[in-house]
Amino acid sequence: MQRVCAFSSATIAILALPIPVLAQSVTPLGLTQAIERAIDADPGLRAAGAAVDAAVGSRQQARARANPELGIEVENFGGSDEQRGFDAAETTFSLSQEVDVAGQRRARVRLAERELHGAELERIVRGLDLIRDVQVAYYEALAAEELVTIARERLATAEALNTSVARRVSAARDPLMAGARAEAGLAEARIALSRAEANSATARAQLASLIGGDMGVALITADFALPAANGHVHASPTDSSPDLARLLTARQRAGEATRVERSLAWRNPTLSLGYRRFEDQEGEGALVVGLSVPLGVFDRNQGSVARARAEERQAEYELEAGRRALEREFSSIQRAMDADAAAVRASEETVIPQAERALALAQDGYNRGAFSYLDVLDAQRALTDAREARVETLKSYHLNEAALDRLTARFLEALPAQELH
Repeated sequence: MQRVCAFSSATIAILALPIPVLAQSVTPLGLTQAIERAIDADPGLRAAGAAVDAAVGSRQQARARANPELGIEVENFGGSDEQRGFDAAETTFSLSQEVDVAGQRRARVRLAERELHGAELERIVRGLDLIRDVQVAYYEALAAEELVTIARERLATAEALNTSVARRVSAARDPLMAGARAEAGLAEARIALSRAEANSATARAQLASLIGGDMGVALITADFALPAANGHVHASPTDSSPDLARLLTARQRAGEATRVERSLAWRNPTLSLGYRRFEDQEGEGALVVGLSVPLGVFDRNQGSVARARAEERQAEYELEAGRRALEREFSSIQRAMDADAAAVRASEETVIPQAERALALAQDGYNRGAFSYLDVLDAQRALTDAREARVETLKSYHLNEAALDRLTARFLEALPAQELH
């Protein structure tokens, strides 16, 4: 009875040892704060913003009209007899302007508007991808910390069990093999803890690289728990969601590009107005009016129009394919989340409590001589496996949730707005 009490007291004492944690002064880092820091630190998002600014410049250029042309033409000089020198020269000063009768400028502006809208959607999509990456890194870091806690508890149990087995072996109540197995189990627990700590450090470093390289923070472990109820509803993606909106804009851009190519099939005329001065008539002069009309005889831009129409059809098919792909992915992720949530609840309500009870019974039976060391070892491994499986399933749930948040643009409001001048 004294050995039973001794083993139980030792186990409780070891399990009750404080687990090293970050200093209390360290600022806790929640998911929302991690996302904000990542958005501030990410150069890729700023690069996408620069692409939007470039599209603004393209729109500004598309609105520009054709420049007028100023011409000077001198005739009838440098010849022979009466045309020697500049005495009989005729000088014409003219101003020419191309007239947009084919609607090319209007078509260019509409195309530039679509390209600008597409660049803004690309920036939004890139930001949503970044937020998803932060969510993944955040939950992987939390899962790694949970596994470290489990590994420490396993080591504590192994140390307590090793102490009890050593006493029984010294008293010749267990064979030497039992002591060797206990030592091996203790070594395995130490190795498992070292591996879990290394994985945790790697996960935290990955998160740090996304939020600016600083991980002097404490993660909020409560964020890793299974939500009691959904705080938000994941509505099925519509054409207004960023991914489909991007494909829709690409289709619209292709349509505007077709209109631009069609407008180029017609050549704009050029009007000119000038003044001609006659040197041999004491500087008298007269007005000159001109009209230049290119003839679309050999080139009416047929090839470019055909290509633009084909690209427009391609964009239409890609939009429909994108709709179907997003619907499939949305349904698949939702089913996976439901399965993960059910598995986590089963683990927390049934599997882990039963495994804990089995370990307690095995430990008590071993101290009373009713069970062997292997029975205790199997029970301890079963409990560790159940706890680790719960962590892995919880991580799967949160990673699937991150993917669903990405599809439905849950954190769209977290992205900063960009002014379009």
